[in-house]
Amino acid sequence: MATLSKRGECWYARVQWRDINGRMKGKQISLWTKKRKEALVRLDEVKNHESDIKKGTSFKFPWMSDKPYTTVSLYKLDDAVNQWLSARKKNKIREKTIEINRLSLKYFIELLGKKRPLNSINNLDIENYESLLDSKGHSDTTVNIHLRTVKSMLRYYHKVGKMDCVPLIEQRKIDEEDPIYITNDEFQLIIELNWLDKFYKRVFFFYRETGLRLREPFMSILDGDWLDIPTKSKNHKSRSIELTTPLAMIYAELYAWCNHGYGSSLVNPGDHMSKLFKKALRCIGADENKRFHSLRHTFAVRMVLQRVPIYEIMLMMGHKTVTTTERYAKMNLKRVKQDFSSLNRNWSNGENMPVKIQSMKNTGVRPDSYMQTLRKIAV
Repeated sequence: MATLSKRGECWYARVQWRDINGRMKGKQISLWTKKRKEALVRLDEVKNHESDIKKGTSFKFPWMSDKPYTTVSLYKLDDAVNQWLSARKKNKIREKTIEINRLSLKYFIELLGKKRPLNSINNLDIENYESLLDSKGHSDTTVNIHLRTVKSMLRYYHKVGKMDCVPLIEQRKIDEEDPIYITNDEFQLIIELNWLDKFYKRVFFFYRETGLRLREPFMSILDGDWLDIPTKSKNHKSRSIELTTPLAMIYAELYAWCNHGYGSSLVNPGDHMSKLFKKALRCIGADENKRFHSLRHTFAVRMVLQRVPIYEIMLMMGHKTVTTTERYAKMNLKRVKQDFSSLNRNWSNGENMPVKIQSMKNTGVRPDSYMQTLRKIAV
């Protein structure tokens, strides 16, 4: 039974109930008055709709609008999207994730309209949403990302009682493919591009030798030889990697570029790097599926070929579980080795930590050693 409660000088109707799991739920409805007698009259109106309120229906009572009668207040899709995204920001979800969420829901609103009642979304709407994504030329992987966003939001509103049920949203099955890496020959061709500034060549080399994600250098701090990567990176795990002196120098140069140089004038320095690397890949005629993230895959593949323990590679790359790292070891390494024929298995200092490499012996197959590459891209 709805009861009367007071907060400050104003009166509220308090409705409480238990859900199907026995958990106590509640809702307070403002009566918009400081007078107890008037509050009691309005409380009776709330009681008339109490059973529907417990089922999640929202109402606009006469004192809340210019209408002399109570109306159902439909929770519209646009309001739901804005509130959900705002809640995710408060929960410190990564900005990049929120950007993806915002794009997914932009498409969803494009299909259903801003004023579509949230509780009316059904299975047919989800099917039409998939068709819309297909018409935009998205891959199955991208479609799955957008479906996950919509599913997460709808499940949230079902949990808080604003939806009676969540439509069926199934992920598309995607065949597992080997990681896409940059071969030695391809990387050397990029290094030899005349139009590409040596600064960017050094940066690409830095990413290949550290396995960092695109945006991790921009959020990291160099402490001596150690690069400390914070928890706001993907997987929310902090980690530290020890850099060689040349790599530390390249990082310092990248940091200065991002904070005080041309990078500071860009809205998104990471996107700039990514697009430039893609341009370089196209210029050398590389497979169109290769992209900036392929440098991270390249790091992992090279470490596996160097017989670095999988657990160490996992720690360096910041994977959540070793299972993610093991996918590199499951590749046809005998075939992959042909793409890294000049890779020497023995580090000069006798250690297996690749980021601590000081020099490598020339194998004579192709001039692609650590120091020789550095000499080509030196200032």
